Amino acid sequence: MKVRDSGMPEYSYWESLFDVELVLDRMEIGSDIGTFVEFGSGYGTFTIPVAKRISGKIIAFDIEPEMISMAGSRVLQAGLTNVEIIRRDLISEGTGLVDLSVDYTALFNILHHESPEEILAETFRILKPGGKAGIIHWNFDPKTPRGPSLDMRPKPDQIKLWAEESGFEILEPTVRSLPPWHYGILARKRSA
Repeated sequence: MKVRDSGMPEYSYWESLFDVELVLDRMEIGSDIGTFVEFGSGYGTFTIPVAKRISGKIIAFDIEPEMISMAGSRVLQAGLTNVEIIRRDLISEGTGLVDLSVDYTALFNILHHESPEEILAETFRILKPGGKAGIIHWNFDPKTPRGPSLDMRPKPDQIKLWAEESGFEILEPTVRSLPPWHYGILARKRSA
């Protein structure tokens, strides 16, 4: 799953674009999470802090060999044993995970992909009933220093619609401010 217009900038610049701890707090990522799946882990910007917070395991997917290598090196340097990083095309292959096996999925800066509904469908499939999907994206604002072109950036209302059409309910607050450049939406898989 190579996301269009997704070339990664230099590592330290990328890291400067997020207040990671604020994102994790506002997206309700904590020790109550057992299995956490990250779609498009990149440099491991969120992978490592999440691994330190949750009680269980994080499975991080990316398609780029360079990203897998860098994130893997960072995980080793941090001495983390609860992280598995997998190179995989999530659109053509899916995650390969068992249905109803995941507590939380992170869809961070990827729903500008050509097939956001497929990403959400795979997320829904693997989440347990009541499991959460954390979605963050670049603000729909030309002043952001990075991110896909504005014509590709999904607005919050579009993401909420896609999520609801995929079987999720949107949790309050419906749009979470993630300064300096992002917003977040937290969705929960409806119980049967």
